[in-house]
Amino acid sequence: MRTGVQAIDGVPVTTRLAMKMEDSLQAFAVRAACFIGELEVPFSEEFDGHDYGATHVIAYIGDEPIGTVRVRWFKSFAMCERLAVMQRFRGHNVGNLLLERCRRLAESRGCNMLYTQVLPSDTGYWEKQGWRRLVPEEMSRAGDKRIVAMVKQVDPSKPLPEVEAPESIVLRREPTLDSSGKPVGAVTN
Repeated sequence: MRTGVQAIDGVPVTTRLAMKMEDSLQAFAVRAACFIGELEVPFSEEFDGHDYGATHVIAYIGDEPIGTVRVRWFKSFAMCERLAVMQRFRGHNVGNLLLERCRRLAESRGCNMLYTQVLPSDTGYWEKQGWRRLVPEEMSRAGDKRIVAMVKQVDPSKPLPEVEAPESIVLRREPTLDSSGKPVGAVTN
């Protein structure tokens, strides 16, 4: 399987990690254009408070950011989420390039598995990239949205073990935080 694109119209496509605030802002701009602009995802849902504890991988054509993915780190797995590619650059394998960079990064950090949550309409894309469903679609819910949990082995030479993750871990809703950063309804001294 082809794992990435080398160039679009002769201009090299590269990926790099967000290391500076400017890089993070570029990732946020791509996500805002794709999710808020195109899909009308509410701002509060797209920017959920997990961005500064995550790693962002950004794809560039020349110096222009054209795609991004956010990676959150857990004990033995990495959660790839918020995969976004600017509309005019879709169909050039940029998403797969970003996901492959995530896989290599997770491997370097000792993770065994990649995990994501996607809409049912997007499962075909992820399955083409080698991901598989973790739990049956009928059982997956996040609030009012139906989601599908998907996984991929970090080391492609090893088979993905049969794994089950309890709903409270895999499909939990993230807490709403108040202005001080504490979960809403948390007891304070």
